[in-house]
Amino acid sequence: MEFTILGPTKLTVEGRSIPLGAAKQRGLLAVLLYHAGNPVRIETIVEFLWQDSVVDARRPLLYALASRVRAVLRAVGLQDALVRVPGTGAYRLTVDPDLVDYHRFLRLTAEARQAVDRNQHDRCVALLTRADELWRGDPLADLRGARGEHLRRDMRERQFGAAKMLAESELATGQHNRALARLEPLLIENPLDEGLARLWVTALHAAGRTYDARDFLVAYRRRYRRTMRTDPVLDIADLLPAASARNHLAIVDAAAPVPRQLPNDVPDYTGHRGLLDELDALAAGEGTSKVVVLTGMPGVGKTTLAGQWGHRRQGWFPDGQLYLNAEAHGPVPPVGAQEALHRFLVALGVPADRVPADSHRRVELYHRLMDGRRMLVVLDNVVDSDQAQQLLPRSDTSLTVVISRNRLRGLSVRHGIRSLTVAPLSHLERHQMLGRIIGPERTGAEPAALETLAALSGGLPLALRVIGEHVVSRPQARLGDLADELAGRLLDIEGDDTDEMTLRIVFAWSVNALAPMPARLFLRLGLFPGGTIGAEAAAAMLAVDVAGAERALDQLARAHLVNHDTVRRYRMHDLLRRYAADRAQAEEPAEQRRAALHRLLDWYLLTAVNAVTALEPDHAPVPDLPDAGAVTPMTFTSDGAALRWCETERTNVLALVRSAAVEGFHRYAWQTVDTVHEVFDRSGSQEDMREMLRIALDAATADGHDPGRVGTLVNLGATYFTTHDYDRAGNLFAEALRLAEENGFAELQTVCRHNLASVHLRTGAIGTAIETFRAVLTDCRAAENATGEAYTLYHLADAHRQLGQYDQARLLYQQALAIWDRIGSLRGRSLNRVRLAELSLDTGQPEMALDLGRAALDLHDRVTDDTIRCDALIVVAEAQLRLGRHRDALAEATLARVTGDELGDPIRQARALAVLAEALRAVGDHDNALSRGREALDLLDDTDDPQRQAIRERISAHRIPQDR
Repeated sequence: MEFTILGPTKLTVEGRSIPLGAAKQRGLLAVLLYHAGNPVRIETIVEFLWQDSVVDARRPLLYALASRVRAVLRAVGLQDALVRVPGTGAYRLTVDPDLVDYHRFLRLTAEARQAVDRNQHDRCVALLTRADELWRGDPLADLRGARGEHLRRDMRERQFGAAKMLAESELATGQHNRALARLEPLLIENPLDEGLARLWVTALHAAGRTYDARDFLVAYRRRYRRTMRTDPVLDIADLLPAASARNHLAIVDAAAPVPRQLPNDVPDYTGHRGLLDELDALAAGEGTSKVVVLTGMPGVGKTTLAGQWGHRRQGWFPDGQLYLNAEAHGPVPPVGAQEALHRFLVALGVPADRVPADSHRRVELYHRLMDGRRMLVVLDNVVDSDQAQQLLPRSDTSLTVVISRNRLRGLSVRHGIRSLTVAPLSHLERHQMLGRIIGPERTGAEPAALETLAALSGGLPLALRVIGEHVVSRPQARLGDLADELAGRLLDIEGDDTDEMTLRIVFAWSVNALAPMPARLFLRLGLFPGGTIGAEAAAAMLAVDVAGAERALDQLARAHLVNHDTVRRYRMHDLLRRYAADRAQAEEPAEQRRAALHRLLDWYLLTAVNAVTALEPDHAPVPDLPDAGAVTPMTFTSDGAALRWCETERTNVLALVRSAAVEGFHRYAWQTVDTVHEVFDRSGSQEDMREMLRIALDAATADGHDPGRVGTLVNLGATYFTTHDYDRAGNLFAEALRLAEENGFAELQTVCRHNLASVHLRTGAIGTAIETFRAVLTDCRAAENATGEAYTLYHLADAHRQLGQYDQARLLYQQALAIWDRIGSLRGRSLNRVRLAELSLDTGQPEMALDLGRAALDLHDRVTDDTIRCDALIVVAEAQLRLGRHRDALAEATLARVTGDELGDPIRQARALAVLAEALRAVGDHDNALSRGREALDLLDDTDDPQRQAIRERISAHRIPQDR
């Protein structure tokens, strides 16, 4: 068995290629195989497969893809290889890495590197030749987008490094012509790579073509200088023995000790295993001057990580370690490059009085002294690329780690230097670090308090150390009491015996270095109540154009004061947000803070109105909307774009509504909620929608806005109706009707009566429902309310279908569909097609039901209503079952079951499980059929919905025992 990701994704068993399905399915398998054995978060997978972060919308599709991949794996004997990791929101694929071509390539490359270290070049050639044969094309060929391209680039870099190592070993074993043949295409693709150029010159010289080597060097230097605007390290002297070059270094004190300048190691170091491994791989790899940049937010542990790795790998650098704190952030001025060179030269054995005064000679002496040495150079607290540039050794025998809070784009873009971001510690790592500092007795005695302390830290090692030392210094105090104290004072607690290690001071060093615009935005982000923000919302808070806000956000991102959440959205760490809020409170007048929040609320409300209008053009906006004023709300040219905005902003809207209510912006609170309810009730959690609506109801009451109160009561009732709680829904609709009648709101009265009729229909009072719907229909036609007319016809059709009056029902559904077609309601079309499909099943027309169900599913990406999708999948599965296509029925029923699970809707879950049980029985899987039927019966025990009896009878007809 072999999995292939070094090319198109493939699975081969005994020479036979196993079908892996469509491109998205192959892409999912490729992502999991790349991370074989490690959990991959659902958010990450969504970004790989769909190039966006709309997780809620993609989740059902992902579950279906995972189910299909799991079926393929089971078919080849890998029964439990793909699992959801409990409590992490991640998938893990556990397979033997040697079954995956890329992981086999990595193993062979690592063994080859060990062979080189032992001077076993023949073995290295044999290993890397096998590794090279594994490449069959573009790696991860089934992945598109930036995330996939990033992985491909990394894999190509590893292939490139292996090819150079192979060429070097071929040279060492006298295979000069073979090395030349291998290097030539690489050099054509990478004409400026100094490591390749060095190998090419060495191979030419070894093959007796010294003049060709000299001609190549002249041309190479000219090309490099023209492109890079600087001289390459490579010159004629590189052809001479190293000892010859070192004859010029007589000024060096031979008795000088080997420098060991790294700060002391941290004994309780925790976390960042992946980054430590990447540093291992970089240090052991082949190539030109080895440099890596570590970036990350203040307090995230960049310096500690570099120091930990340097001490752990001290034996890899027998010639010593150089360390410089460049003081980019702190109370003293930054260290200039020439001063840093002076310090390094003295550490390398040059007497202080013999360090060259001339800056050019000082640089050249540093590079000559570093040539051939195996050293670790750590440049800490660097302000920018220029500060680091002159201190990077040219020799490829040393490794340089550059540490900065800022993203050093100059090094990455101009020189292709690898940049690694140090992230906050994971949930488990936080617990481990606190346990090591505080001790197991106290942490074990109060696990809940330990959880609180770990959460307070936000995963920052500096914060964890501050918390840990504070706890250790109070041995008699309960952890719970200390957690309560630290929750309000963490930013100001000292981390050591100076006053320079509080989190507030460490954060201030970064913020105080900002230009005025990003500094102002940083404070405003402390007022932003949501999780992630886009440039448009930031522009509203700043009262600037979007381009200006985007530039400010990018500057904050370069300083790691915010992080890119997706391509155009940003996220701020919780501790930084708290710090920003504190500074905003202290430094900005209250009227400016309130004005910024006011503009933000304007922008969100009016953008939500535009999104809902794009999705439902006939939907009436909430009353008394504000003018745009100083903000420019987003507009949407397609329903897909409007849906993506709604899905992305869902959690932000909830946070914003809470904030609006607390700050006294009552009208914004209820208007925003009543606007987004039209879209938010289609998918996701109904509980967060209910919370918003409860806040909105209180806000509308505080605002004294009776139409707002009625509309909110109706929407709140609709959330209970969706989850089959008809008693509560009916009570809320009745209260809304009473208020509407008291105030003479004729249109709202019609809405309330329509909703009460829907409750009657669901609870079995069909006659009352029909009578009420007919009265509502008359009112809607009189008011020329097309949307209300279509919904009423649709529900009247439901009533006649329940009575078995199928012809009348079909006529009413078709009338409703004609109106929805006319007004352009995609959601209405989808609803109607599902009902017509169910009616077709009722009347023995499974082919028609199949066509109608598929038509509804085709609209799902534009409508994104999971309840409609679940109903459509159920009807399609049942149609396939009646047509004898049992395997197709099984696949569709499985998707329906997944979607029902996501909705948390027991009736839809039970309906899907009932069809799934029948499909399983039809394909001969009686044990699983029995299990699914029992699951359905368990779900029905938890609901009083009238539909449950019909589902029970269906399950009983297939002999599923009910005596549980």
